[in-house]
Amino acid sequence: MCAPFACFSSCLTNENYLEMIKYWEPSRPGKRKIMVFQYGKVASTAIVKGLKLFANLTAAHVHAKSHAKQWLQGAHVDLPVLQQGFALSQEWSLNPGDECFIITAARSHFSRDPSEYFENVLMENHPYGYHPRGVERFSDRAPRNGERRWTMEDIVYMGQHNAEALIKDFRAQHKQVLAFYAKWFSREFRGATSLNVLSEPFDLQNRFSLIQGKQCSALVLRSEDSESWGEILSKIFPGFKMPVFSNSGKTKWYSEAYKAFKGNLTWTRTEIQAMCRTETERHFYKADATSPCRDLH
Repeated sequence: MCAPFACFSSCLTNENYLEMIKYWEPSRPGKRKIMVFQYGKVASTAIVKGLKLFANLTAAHVHAKSHAKQWLQGAHVDLPVLQQGFALSQEWSLNPGDECFIITAARSHFSRDPSEYFENVLMENHPYGYHPRGVERFSDRAPRNGERRWTMEDIVYMGQHNAEALIKDFRAQHKQVLAFYAKWFSREFRGATSLNVLSEPFDLQNRFSLIQGKQCSALVLRSEDSESWGEILSKIFPGFKMPVFSNSGKTKWYSEAYKAFKGNLTWTRTEIQAMCRTETERHFYKADATSPCRDLH
């Protein structure tokens, strides 16, 4: 009954364990297929979890155009189990006659980019984790004599004593990472789904946009409006609630370093201009009164 967890008495009464069991339990796919497809660090896992726990709907969870295409073509999606969102087999992909719904979300680069840096700072397959450190690099290389890779302990130490070293390393890579995301919605999202979420202004008052396509519909959200997601999604997916779930930097091993980093980071005008030129900032945020891009010329 407690599988895949060790079965002990609290497993039957502890709210967190009961939630995990429900989250992992298998369920049969219906005719309403859902894909949560967006770039990382926008709280999308909370949407996947809320759909499963409270609306009894299993959603495929993807970040890459190639994986979204696999899902839309009715193929098995080549993703690790945890990221896949428990839609694990081909039967969960879109098939003829299915109702297709795609959920995507944006997050301002001004908050998202530092978050992405810390999430990937030790990942050797991500530009923010490439070695060597503090200089622009376009691929990872093995440490040479006298060099070594950064560790968790290094990140924590720099957060306490040398946040500027972290900021220097972030800045060395930020330009090339930002270039990938600058046109994410037109190149990646539209390239996979044929849906143009930029075709009409984002509805700041209602905090979502709904884009209708020939095959699929897309619900478009902003991470900054996540406190309203429960109300928004429950109207489309009855029963949906936002889970008591935190994937923020405040709960991570690097939380104190992240806090020090943000406290010492001041964006340059060049960086602000580059972020304000992205689709994300121009479409979802520039009209917002709080946007740094609102009055930028």
